Amino acid sequence: MPDTRYNFNGSAAYDYRSNAVPKPRPARLPEEKPLLQGKKAPKAKLTIAPLAVLGLVLTAVLLLMVVYSYVQLYEATDRAGELSKDLAATQADTAKLRSSYESRIDLAEIEAKARELGMMQPSTRQTVYLNIPGADHAEILQVDQRSFLEKAWDALAENFRGVVECFR
Repeated sequence: MPDTRYNFNGSAAYDYRSNAVPKPRPARLPEEKPLLQGKKAPKAKLTIAPLAVLGLVLTAVLLLMVVYSYVQLYEATDRAGELSKDLAATQADTAKLRSSYESRIDLAEIEAKARELGMMQPSTRQTVYLNIPGADHAEILQVDQRSFLEKAWDALAENFRGVVECFR
């Protein structure tokens, strides 16, 4: 049954052809009543998705692995620096010892000791010359100009070809 006070029927729009004047709206809206009176509002339960936890754990593990690799890199670099310092010190000591050794060699004293033992300079008949047939030759090696990625790709392709041939 249509409501005649407002000139509309349910959800139908206002009838503008009618002579009835719509009732003015009240100045204040009525107060809202709470839906649940006397009962506590239900609390939302917090649930954690297992995939989110797995993702966080995986992220933490990867982060720890990155930090650990940087620590190892730092330690290796530090150790390499120490070893290069040790190498430089050892090379300096070797040079000092070599010069000390060479300064103690006296050729005149060595020749005198050799004469004392009955040694003498070789004669011309003791000299032997060798003739080696054939020409001297040099071999020029070709340097591989390919990059690391090209070499790795060729190695993978060759391995794949080998696997394919095994199943033929």
